[in-house]
Amino acid sequence: MDLAIIPECYIDTNLIETLVPPTSQYNHQKGCGKVTKVMKEKFPDSFALGIIDKDKQEVDYLKEFNILRQTDYLILHRHNKPAIHHYIIQINPAMERFILDGASIAGISLTDFGLPEELEAFKKTSKSVATKNDWRFKELFRSMYAAGVEDIVRLANWVRYLKENTYKAEADKLISI
Repeated sequence: MDLAIIPECYIDTNLIETLVPPTSQYNHQKGCGKVTKVMKEKFPDSFALGIIDKDKQEVDYLKEFNILRQTDYLILHRHNKPAIHHYIIQINPAMERFILDGASIAGISLTDFGLPEELEAFKKTSKSVATKNDWRFKELFRSMYAAGVEDIVRLANWVRYLKENTYKAEADKLISI
């Protein structure tokens, strides 16, 4: 089941693996287009969950989806054909801003985790391959979750619910999370 959870980049993968630990590992892919390609080609008749940033250029596959729920930072999409159990969670506008804003809301200083608080420096740090397993980010994400940062908790709950209810996920339940 873990391979059907497909985060887009290293920091997304770290976040999801920290909040909802996999049995083995999630199916990290580089870029939104690659995530949706894997969903369509490797999981055409089975459950798949893509986790991507909301980029300026939307992926074409999203045209086949309906928005179930939208918050300030998250958009949950479900495939518009009930027989296709594909979901996409978009981080809006992008993961780095999502993390910086969430930490700010919770009164958490990134410098306490050895991370820069300035957006461009934070982006540079988060783009490294090493970010996928970086303990500084893991501790930050745990702190944000513990502080109850609403969209961090919601993201974890959506992923957890979809993992546990792959083919029987209910739209009403997802909307209420």
